[in-house]
Amino acid sequence: MICSYCEATTDGGHFCSACKRLQPVAQGTDYFAFLSLPKKLRLDEAALEKTFYALSRQFHPDYFMNASDAERLASMERSSLLNDAYRTLREPLQRTKYLLALEGYKEAEKKSPPADLLEEVFELNMQVEELKAAKKMGDADELLEARSALEEALAHLNDKLKELDERLFKFFDQWDSAIDNATIATQKKPLLDQMSELMSHRAYIGNLVRDIKEELY
Repeated sequence: MICSYCEATTDGGHFCSACKRLQPVAQGTDYFAFLSLPKKLRLDEAALEKTFYALSRQFHPDYFMNASDAERLASMERSSLLNDAYRTLREPLQRTKYLLALEGYKEAEKKSPPADLLEEVFELNMQVEELKAAKKMGDADELLEARSALEEALAHLNDKLKELDERLFKFFDQWDSAIDNATIATQKKPLLDQMSELMSHRAYIGNLVRDIKEELY
């Protein structure tokens, strides 16, 4: 890359290695590249936090109050991007969702129901309607029964989420190992396909949990 100020060849870092001036954010820069991280799913969260605070100080707009308009803009852009990158990459599920999006896996957001839950989802919808009816009628016994059934269903769904997370996190190690062993080119699609499906199922169940909680509490 070429420095915007002195036209020296740079290594793509935040600052020009020659004139030391803050560079504008390159178009298409992703969060991993911005933080000089490989596209891995197991990250050292303590190291990530340390990097975040170090860069926060370097990019802080207060340090560029007397700089050029371009540098002040670069400071604000980098500070904003840093905050977004840190919020996303520090959390495993958001990190996975972001990686899938980078790889073009928009279907991870479709929130399709897992096949083994189709019958259960139908029953859940019935139970929600029964709770709504009991609330409307003011029937204490029916309300207690409906709440009990939904609380039991909620506990089961939370267990299902934990199970999905355990399955998903196992793929983290496979993905990172493929990157380390330079076999990611051949393993990328099957790994992403499976993680995308798990994330889709997780999102669907997460919505069910949210809806049930809204009715219960």
